[in-house]
Amino acid sequence: MLKNYIKIAWRNLRRNSLYALLNVAGLSIGLACALIVFWFIRFQTTHDHFHSKIDRIYQITTEFHFDGIGHSRGVPTPMWKAMRTELPENISSMCIEKYDAFLAALDNSGKAVKKFKEEGPTLAFVHPEYFSIFDSHWQVGTAKTSLTKPNAVVLSENMARKYFGKENAIGKIIRLENEINLEVTGIVDNIPDNTDMPYEFFVSYETLIANPDYRYGGSGLDHWGGVNSNTYCFTLLPENGNVKHVEKQMAALNKKYHGDDHKSYVHPVLPYKEMHHSETYYGMMPMKWIWFMSAIGIFLIVTACFNFINMATAQALRRSKEIGVRKAVGGTRSQVFIQFMTETALITLASLVIGLLLAALIMPQINQWLDQPGAWPKAINWADSLLWIFLAALFCVVILLAGSYPGGILAGFKTVLALKGSVSTRQIGGISLRRGLIVFQFVLIQLLVICTLVVNNQVDFMLSHSIGYETKGIAEIQIPTPDKINQATFRQRLMQIPGISDVSFCHFLPTATSNNTSNLRFDTRQKDEVWQINIKTADNNYVQTFGLEFVAGKNIPLSDTTRGYLINEKVVERLGFKNPNDAIGKNLKIWGVTAPVYGVLKNWNNKSLKGGIDPIAVFTRNKTNYRCAIKLSSTNLHQTMKGVEKLWNEYFPDYLYEQSFLDENISKSYGLENIMLKLVRGFSMIAIFIGCLGLYGLVKFMASQKTKEIGVRKVLGASIASILSLFGKEIMLLIGLAFLIAAPLGWYLMRGWLQDYEYKIPIGAEIMLLAIAITFIVAIVTAGYESVKAALVNPVKSLKTE
Repeated sequence: MLKNYIKIAWRNLRRNSLYALLNVAGLSIGLACALIVFWFIRFQTTHDHFHSKIDRIYQITTEFHFDGIGHSRGVPTPMWKAMRTELPENISSMCIEKYDAFLAALDNSGKAVKKFKEEGPTLAFVHPEYFSIFDSHWQVGTAKTSLTKPNAVVLSENMARKYFGKENAIGKIIRLENEINLEVTGIVDNIPDNTDMPYEFFVSYETLIANPDYRYGGSGLDHWGGVNSNTYCFTLLPENGNVKHVEKQMAALNKKYHGDDHKSYVHPVLPYKEMHHSETYYGMMPMKWIWFMSAIGIFLIVTACFNFINMATAQALRRSKEIGVRKAVGGTRSQVFIQFMTETALITLASLVIGLLLAALIMPQINQWLDQPGAWPKAINWADSLLWIFLAALFCVVILLAGSYPGGILAGFKTVLALKGSVSTRQIGGISLRRGLIVFQFVLIQLLVICTLVVNNQVDFMLSHSIGYETKGIAEIQIPTPDKINQATFRQRLMQIPGISDVSFCHFLPTATSNNTSNLRFDTRQKDEVWQINIKTADNNYVQTFGLEFVAGKNIPLSDTTRGYLINEKVVERLGFKNPNDAIGKNLKIWGVTAPVYGVLKNWNNKSLKGGIDPIAVFTRNKTNYRCAIKLSSTNLHQTMKGVEKLWNEYFPDYLYEQSFLDENISKSYGLENIMLKLVRGFSMIAIFIGCLGLYGLVKFMASQKTKEIGVRKVLGASIASILSLFGKEIMLLIGLAFLIAAPLGWYLMRGWLQDYEYKIPIGAEIMLLAIAITFIVAIVTAGYESVKAALVNPVKSLKTE
C-alpha cells in the first residue's frame, strides 16, 4: 500500500511540476536557514561545554563601587593567592591573557628563523592548576611537569606544526616579544572553536615572577589596587560544593585584602558557563540575540509551510475530479488524506536533502562574509546526535504543519460535487484563509525589514557621528620597545617622510577598547575622589595629532616624565567646578605623581558611542608609549606607509611590522552590531523571497477562481488596467493591514533594543514608510507576472473553462 501511495504521489508531482518546484524551493530555503540558525544557536549555547567539570567552574569577577557600579571580568593579580589561602578546599588558578603577541622560533644558535604576530588572545600565562579546571588532552608532557618552572611554554598541536614543522617541538625555544626565551615543554590537542579561551600558547605563570621587568611582571603581581580586564581567576568547586559558602568567604576575603578600599570593590562568584551570554560582563553573544535568531528560524520555517498551504489549496480545484474518482471507486477519506500526506512527505524529504546540501555549502562561507573569527561555526558537526534529532523533529513538524490542513480539505470533498467540478471556494479554505496567512507572513517580513533599517541606520550613525576629534587619516603602528629608542629622534625622522603632517607617541589612542583607570586625589583634598579616571599616557603632540580641542589652559610641556596633566570637561564636572578655568593650576595626584593641571580638553568618547563620556587625564610617561599615531596628509597613501615601514624596520629589525587605521579600529569595536546587521539583512531577503512565493500562490489561486469573471469583464469592455486592479487592491489591502500591525510592534521592539546605546537614532516615520514602500515594490513585482497573465487570457478561452 505504501509503495502505491509513493508511486501515485510521484506521478502527481511530475504532472504538477511547477507546483512541486515552488514548494521545494520555498521549503528547501526555509529548512536550510533553520539548520543554519540551529547550528549557530547550538554553537553559541555550548561555548566551553566540552569541559567535563563545566557545572562546577566559577569565575571570580569585579564590581567597582565608586560613583556608580562598574563591572569587569578581571580581578587584582594576587587574587589567586588569596583564594588558595582562604578557600583551600577549592582548586583555584590565575590566567592572564595577552593580545597580539610577537613570537619567534629560534634555531640552535639563537637566531630567529620564523617570526609571527599572533593576533587575539592566543597566549596566556597560567598555573598548572588551570588544567585541573579546564580539560585538555596532553600529547606530550603534563601540567605538573611542563608548567611548574619559569620560561616554559606549552603549545597546541597547530602551533607546534606552524613553528617547527615536522620536527619534534619539545625542547625548542620560542622568543616572546624579543624579551623572554621560552622552552617548549609540552603539546596539547587543538582546542575546539566554541570557546572563549582560544589559547594555543600556555606560558608558565612562574615566568612572570622570574622576569620582573617584563610588562606583566614586577610589583604589579602583588598589587590589589588595580584590575586588568584580561586577568582572570577561576575556581573549581568540590563535588556537591555550595557556591553560597564561597560567596560568604569572598566577602571576608575582600575586606581582609582590600583593606580601607573594601567598600569600593566586590568580587562576585559567577558560573563560568553563563559568562558567554552576560551583557553585564561583556559576553561575546548576549542571550537577546540568541532569542532573536531563534525567532527568525521559526518564522522562516512557518512562512515556508504557509506557502505550501497556500499553493496546495490553490491546486485543490484542479484536483477535485481526481479526488471524486478515487472516492467513487471506494477510496476512503483517510486514504485520500494519507495520499496527500505522502506527497507532502516526498516534497519535504526532497527539500530537506537540498536544504542540508545548501547549509553545508553556505556554512563555511558565512565566516568569511561576517569577518568575525569565532562568531560562527566553521562547519556543521555531522557527528552531533542532537543535530539528527533536530532534523527528524523538523521533518515531522513540517509534514504535519504544511500537510495536515490541505490534506484534510482534499479528503473532505463530497464525491458528487467533486465529480461535477462543483467544489466551492469555501470548501477549499476560501480567500479568507489565504488572506490571513499572507497578512501573517507580511507582518513578520515587515518586522524584519524595520529591524534591518533600524540596525543599519544605528550602525551608520555610530560610524559617521563625530566622537569629539578627527579619526580619518590617522594610522597606528606599534612601538615594541619605547624605553629603548629616542622617541624625539624617531618622530623627527617620521615627519621627514612626505605625506605625514604630525606624529604622537602614546599608550592608548583617544578611543580604545582597552583602557587603564586609576583613583586620583585633587589638590588639597584629604581623600581620593570616589570615582575613577581613565588614563591616556602620551607625549605633548597628542592633542594636535588627533585634533582635540582646548576649552581652557594650554598644552603640557615637552618631557619624558609627568610634569603636568590635561583633563577633559567631564573631570571638571566631577570635581564640582562650573568653569573649566577654575581647575587650571590645581594639583592632581595620579599613580603617585603630583603635578598641576595645565589644560582642559573638550569631551570625546573614550570607548565608543555605545557608552557615555568618561573622565580622562592625559599626561607624559614615555616608557609606556607602545603606540605611534601618524597623521597623514598625502593622497599617495601607499608610498607614505612604505616609507614608514622602511624606517620602522630600521629601528626594530627583529620584529614584524604592522599598521592599522583609527577609523577601521573604531568600526571593529561595533563587531557584534555588524554581525547582526549582516545576518538580519540576509535573513530579511530570504524571508521576503519566501513571502513572495506565498504571494504568488495567492495570486495564482485568485486567478484560477476569477477565470470566468475576468472573461465576462473583458467581453463587457473592461480594460486590462481595471482587471489588474482586481488583484492590486487585494494585495495592497493585505500589505496595508500587515503594516498596521508590524509598524507599532517594530517600533516597540527596536526602541527597546536602542536603549542599550547612549547615542541612538530616533525611529522616525521615514523608516516605517521605507519599510512599507520596499514591501509594496516587492509585492508588485511578484504579483505582476501572474496578474498580467490572467488579464491577457482570451475571454473566449476563459468562458469555456469548466
